[in-house]
Amino acid sequence: MPKAVRHILFVMLTIGLPFPGKLSAQYKIVESMQALNAAYLELGGNSDTYSVNYERLLFQRAAFKTGLRIGVGSNLFFLPEEDNTYPIIPLEAIGLIGHRNRHFEFGLGYTRRLTDNPDLLQEMYFGRLGFRYHPPEGGLLVRVALTPFVSSETNVRTPGLALVPRFGLSVGRSF
Repeated sequence: MPKAVRHILFVMLTIGLPFPGKLSAQYKIVESMQALNAAYLELGGNSDTYSVNYERLLFQRAAFKTGLRIGVGSNLFFLPEEDNTYPIIPLEAIGLIGHRNRHFEFGLGYTRRLTDNPDLLQEMYFGRLGFRYHPPEGGLLVRVALTPFVSSETNVRTPGLALVPRFGLSVGRSF
Protein backbone atom coordinates (compact mmCIF):
# COMPACT_ATOMS: atom_id res chain seq x y z
CA MET A 1 0.00 0.00 0.00
CA PRO A 2 1.45 3.38 -0.97
CA LYS A 3 2.61 5.61 1.87
CA ALA A 4 0.16 8.45 0.97
CA VAL A 5 -2.85 6.10 1.17
CA ARG A 6 -1.70 4.84 4.60
CA HIS A 7 -1.43 8.44 5.87
CA ILE A 8 -4.93 9.28 4.61
CA LEU A 9 -6.39 6.14 6.24
CA PHE A 10 -4.56 6.90 9.48
CA VAL A 11 -5.92 10.48 9.58
CA MET A 12 -9.46 9.35 8.73
CA LEU A 13 -9.46 6.66 11.43
CA THR A 14 -7.89 8.96 14.01
CA ILE A 15 -10.48 11.67 13.43
CA GLY A 16 -13.43 9.36 12.74
CA LEU A 17 -13.21 6.82 15.57
CA PRO A 18 -13.66 9.22 18.52
CA PHE A 19 -16.72 10.82 16.85
CA PRO A 20 -18.59 8.13 14.92
CA GLY A 21 -22.05 9.71 15.22
CA LYS A 22 -20.87 13.23 14.49
CA LEU A 23 -19.73 12.43 10.98
CA SER A 24 -22.92 10.74 9.80
CA ALA A 25 -25.51 13.56 9.74
CA GLN A 26 -25.88 17.24 10.42
CA TYR A 27 -29.46 17.06 11.80
CA LYS A 28 -31.81 14.50 13.22
CA ILE A 29 -35.05 13.60 11.44
CA VAL A 30 -37.73 12.73 13.98
CA GLU A 31 -40.69 10.82 12.59
CA SER A 32 -42.58 10.20 15.81
CA MET A 33 -43.81 12.54 18.53
CA GLN A 34 -42.33 11.97 21.93
CA ALA A 35 -44.40 14.81 23.44
CA LEU A 36 -47.85 13.19 23.36
CA ASN A 37 -49.53 15.52 25.90
CA ALA A 38 -50.29 19.22 25.59
CA ALA A 39 -51.83 21.93 27.76
CA TYR A 40 -52.76 25.27 26.24
CA LEU A 41 -54.93 28.37 26.37
CA GLU A 42 -57.15 28.92 23.33
CA LEU A 43 -58.56 32.36 22.53
CA GLY A 44 -61.69 32.23 20.40
CA GLY A 45 -61.90 28.88 18.71
CA ASN A 46 -64.32 26.35 20.15
CA SER A 47 -65.46 28.32 23.19
CA ASP A 48 -67.09 31.73 23.45
CA THR A 49 -63.96 33.61 24.39
CA TYR A 50 -61.27 31.41 25.89
CA SER A 51 -60.65 27.90 27.19
CA VAL A 52 -57.92 26.00 29.01
CA ASN A 53 -57.33 22.63 27.35
CA TYR A 54 -55.62 19.27 27.73
CA GLU A 55 -54.84 17.14 24.71
CA ARG A 56 -53.41 13.66 24.21
CA LEU A 57 -52.11 12.18 20.95
CA LEU A 58 -53.27 8.56 20.81
CA PHE A 59 -52.06 7.24 17.45
CA GLN A 60 -49.23 8.06 15.09
CA ARG A 61 -47.89 6.55 11.94
CA ALA A 62 -45.20 8.45 10.04
CA ALA A 63 -46.65 11.89 9.23
CA PHE A 64 -50.21 11.15 10.46
CA LYS A 65 -51.24 11.58 14.11
CA THR A 66 -54.61 11.62 15.92
CA GLY A 67 -55.71 12.60 19.39
CA LEU A 68 -58.43 13.87 21.72
CA ARG A 69 -58.88 17.18 23.45
CA ILE A 70 -61.02 18.39 26.37
CA GLY A 71 -61.23 21.87 27.80
CA VAL A 72 -63.10 24.20 30.09
CA GLY A 73 -63.83 27.84 29.43
CA SER A 74 -66.13 30.63 30.50
CA ASN A 75 -67.59 33.91 29.39
CA LEU A 76 -66.20 35.50 32.57
CA PHE A 77 -64.18 38.71 32.04
CA PHE A 78 -64.73 38.89 28.28
CA LEU A 79 -68.44 39.34 27.67
CA PRO A 80 -69.65 42.14 29.97
CA GLU A 81 -73.02 42.33 28.20
CA GLU A 82 -73.90 38.83 29.44
CA ASP A 83 -76.04 38.91 32.59
CA ASN A 84 -74.66 35.64 33.98
CA THR A 85 -71.47 33.60 33.95
CA TYR A 86 -71.48 30.04 32.67
CA PRO A 87 -68.90 27.34 31.91
CA ILE A 88 -68.17 26.04 28.43
CA ILE A 89 -66.90 22.51 27.71
CA PRO A 90 -65.21 21.88 24.32
CA LEU A 91 -64.46 18.28 23.21
CA GLU A 92 -62.62 17.48 19.99
CA ALA A 93 -61.09 14.67 17.94
CA ILE A 94 -58.06 16.01 16.09
CA GLY A 95 -55.78 14.88 13.29
CA LEU A 96 -52.34 16.12 12.33
CA ILE A 97 -50.38 15.70 9.12
CA GLY A 98 -46.77 16.80 9.03
CA HIS A 99 -43.16 16.22 10.01
CA ARG A 100 -40.90 17.74 12.63
CA ASN A 101 -42.38 20.98 14.04
CA ARG A 102 -45.01 21.95 11.45
CA HIS A 103 -48.38 20.25 11.00
CA PHE A 104 -51.62 20.78 9.17
CA GLU A 105 -54.37 20.29 11.76
CA PHE A 106 -58.00 19.26 11.30
CA GLY A 107 -60.71 18.18 13.68
CA LEU A 108 -64.37 17.71 14.57
CA GLY A 109 -65.85 18.50 17.93
CA TYR A 110 -68.67 19.45 20.21
CA THR A 111 -69.02 22.40 22.58
CA ARG A 112 -71.60 22.64 25.35
CA ARG A 113 -72.53 25.91 27.06
CA LEU A 114 -73.82 25.10 30.54
CA THR A 115 -76.46 27.83 30.76
CA ASP A 116 -80.23 28.04 30.91
CA ASN A 117 -80.35 31.29 28.94
CA PRO A 118 -82.89 30.69 26.13
CA ASP A 119 -81.23 33.35 23.94
CA LEU A 120 -77.97 31.42 23.71
CA LEU A 121 -77.14 28.35 21.67
CA GLN A 122 -76.21 25.60 24.09
CA GLU A 123 -74.96 22.84 21.77
CA MET A 124 -72.52 23.56 18.96
CA TYR A 125 -70.72 21.23 16.56
CA PHE A 126 -67.58 22.55 14.93
CA GLY A 127 -64.77 21.81 12.54
CA ARG A 128 -61.15 22.84 12.58
CA LEU A 129 -58.67 23.58 9.78
CA GLY A 130 -55.39 25.12 10.75
CA PHE A 131 -51.65 25.16 11.33
CA ARG A 132 -49.84 23.79 14.37
CA TYR A 133 -46.29 24.32 15.59
CA HIS A 134 -45.50 21.32 17.85
CA PRO A 135 -41.87 20.19 18.35
CA PRO A 136 -41.70 16.37 18.56
CA GLU A 137 -39.63 16.45 21.75
CA GLY A 138 -41.95 18.95 23.48
CA GLY A 139 -41.89 22.64 24.23
CA LEU A 140 -43.78 25.61 22.86
CA LEU A 141 -47.10 24.76 21.18
CA VAL A 142 -48.86 27.27 18.89
CA ARG A 143 -52.07 26.65 16.94
CA VAL A 144 -53.92 28.96 14.52
CA ALA A 145 -57.16 27.71 12.98
CA LEU A 146 -60.48 28.40 11.32
CA THR A 147 -63.10 26.87 13.66
CA PRO A 148 -66.60 27.36 12.23
CA PHE A 149 -69.51 25.94 14.20
CA VAL A 150 -73.00 24.82 13.34
CA SER A 151 -75.98 24.40 15.64
CA SER A 152 -79.41 23.01 14.88
CA GLU A 153 -80.98 24.71 17.92
CA THR A 154 -83.47 27.47 17.27
CA ASN A 155 -83.82 30.62 19.34
CA VAL A 156 -84.55 34.31 18.89
CA ARG A 157 -81.21 35.08 17.22
CA THR A 158 -81.10 32.02 14.95
CA PRO A 159 -84.51 30.84 13.77
CA GLY A 160 -82.92 28.09 11.65
CA LEU A 161 -79.61 26.34 11.27
CA ALA A 162 -76.80 28.53 12.64
CA LEU A 163 -73.45 28.52 10.83
CA VAL A 164 -70.91 30.86 12.42
CA PRO A 165 -67.31 31.33 11.21
CA ARG A 166 -64.71 31.59 13.99
CA PHE A 167 -60.97 31.71 14.39
CA GLY A 168 -58.81 30.42 17.21
CA LEU A 169 -55.31 31.04 18.53
CA SER A 170 -53.76 28.64 21.04
CA VAL A 171 -50.51 28.95 22.96
CA GLY A 172 -49.20 26.43 25.44
CA ARG A 173 -46.75 23.63 26.08
CA SER A 174 -46.40 20.07 24.83
CA PHE A 175 -44.77 17.47 27.03
